[in-house]
Amino acid sequence: MFGKSSFINRISKKTSAGVGNKPGVTKQKQWIRVNEIVELLDTPGVLWPKFENDEIALHLAYTGTIKENVFDRTEVAYYLTKFLLENYKDKLCKRYKLNEKDVDEILSQDEPENVNIYNVFLEIGKKRGCIISGGNIDEEKTAKILLDEYKNGVLGRITIEWVS
Repeated sequence: MFGKSSFINRISKKTSAGVGNKPGVTKQKQWIRVNEIVELLDTPGVLWPKFENDEIALHLAYTGTIKENVFDRTEVAYYLTKFLLENYKDKLCKRYKLNEKDVDEILSQDEPENVNIYNVFLEIGKKRGCIISGGNIDEEKTAKILLDEYKNGVLGRITIEWVS
């Protein structure tokens, strides 16, 4: 997957438009000549300030479409963990070497659902070595790993929206 600037560079067979591995690299409008007849305008991406619902915003955050400084990374990683547990538990367990029975046991504990999901998230951090002083889990580092690996396809083929 690539953005507008990468697309323009491919079409024009030049590297006129600045590109990066995250959204928000393009800062101003720039006309790029493809040939004698066609010019393309590269513009900064535009995201509206309000989404139809929180689910749409979360899906955009999972994929890196929304800049990370706009949302709480740990909260988004929590919701991604929840989504993966509900829909792709096998892939999540395989990637982070979690025992499915142990995960099921955590999820069935007599705690609120958010606590159980958070505990699975912490297990991912433990498995990835995100341990800080006192044996605590570095939530930010765990969240970054999970979101980056999701965005980069390391978790495998995952669909976040289905046509009804």
